[in-house]
Amino acid sequence: MYFIFKPHLNYLVCVFVFLFIETISAIESTNKELDKLLLNQEKILPADEVFKLSAKMDDRRIKFIWTIKKNSYLYLDKFSFEIKNKGIYKEPAFPMGRILEDKFFGKMEVFFDHVETSFVINEPLPAEIIVTYQGCNQIGYCYLPIKKYLLIDKSLKAIIH
Repeated sequence: MYFIFKPHLNYLVCVFVFLFIETISAIESTNKELDKLLLNQEKILPADEVFKLSAKMDDRRIKFIWTIKKNSYLYLDKFSFEIKNKGIYKEPAFPMGRILEDKFFGKMEVFFDHVETSFVINEPLPAEIIVTYQGCNQIGYCYLPIKKYLLIDKSLKAIIH
């Protein structure tokens, strides 16, 4: 009887050894992916450093200017402008962007380096504008939507907070 089970016992030992080696290999592979992600985390800058927004007033026209860090971009369709407490949305004209095949959203129009837009404020001052935008970097990290509040006082000074 012992001789009948011995080949099966050898087979079972081989299966357990194989499963053990595969488990260790999978754990090492997962650890390498985690290490790679953590190393990329060090390269990911805060959104305010990557997408710098400034605003200028000229009479009643507000001009928005984004300076975008190298290898990062903003999505055209993720911009929104709302005049707070009025519920009025503005849709300013943007220049032509570049078409990018985005792994998250498909074909998208994006802006690299720099983008500007503007619109006229017909509301009584002071006015507060909520500006929302979103972008990614080419490492593969996408930022959450960024929301900024722009206060235009009676002296036509624009303050971003």
